[in-house]
Amino acid sequence: MFGPLLVLGGLVALAIGCLKLRPAYHVYRGETDDVVAVERAEGPVEVAGTATSLGDPLRAPITGTDALAYEYEVEEYRSSGKNSSWKTVDEGQDATAFRLEDATASVRVEPAGAELALSTDTTIEVDGGEPEPGPIREFLAHESDLESENTSLDLKVVELATGNDRRYHERRLDPGGEAYVFGQSSYDVDARETMRDVSAVVSDGDGTPAFVVSNAGQEGTARLLVRRQLPWLAGGLLAIGVGVWLLPSSGLF
Repeated sequence: MFGPLLVLGGLVALAIGCLKLRPAYHVYRGETDDVVAVERAEGPVEVAGTATSLGDPLRAPITGTDALAYEYEVEEYRSSGKNSSWKTVDEGQDATAFRLEDATASVRVEPAGAELALSTDTTIEVDGGEPEPGPIREFLAHESDLESENTSLDLKVVELATGNDRRYHERRLDPGGEAYVFGQSSYDVDARETMRDVSAVVSDGDGTPAFVVSNAGQEGTARLLVRRQLPWLAGGLLAIGVGVWLLPSSGLF
């Protein structure tokens, strides 16, 4: 019965992958709008320009640098018998309100609930048994449930490192960097703080099929969103292929 179960599981994985591709589809098929036009826009909007802070920026956890939005992932190298692999042991994200400005105007963006698609990737590798850099020590102490892997076993003659190797990844939308947003524009007179601001806020809402904040431009954002779903699609196709191969032995055909 493994064959039919694999085929069924593969079809479910493909369906999930295709459903998760919905934001990429909407990002790819549209065209960016001038910011000045979003004030009275109906339906979803796409805007691109320079992102600047509206207040105090966030502190990115891995590098300690200022950010308007960030994602982080911690991978740990683990061994089990003859098998060794990198495993994600912690991940998270955060974003704060920012102003997006192009040649025509500027608009407030409220990124709560957005899917982040960030391409600026900083990776810090720390060998097990070695001390972590300062920002990572602060991250482990205050923002993560992980413990330090700076551990060792003193054998008197030699000290043996016992901690696992780690990779700390961070992707950011930096203040002053380029940003792309797909979301819903809502009229808001209170959002106008400067002469260039339009009276609107771009955020999540029932009128938009997706809400995405990125620093990779329209095409780059679509590619990032597709890449995230490749494991679902590849796993589904593999399961279907193996399941079809096993069908004759299942006795159903």
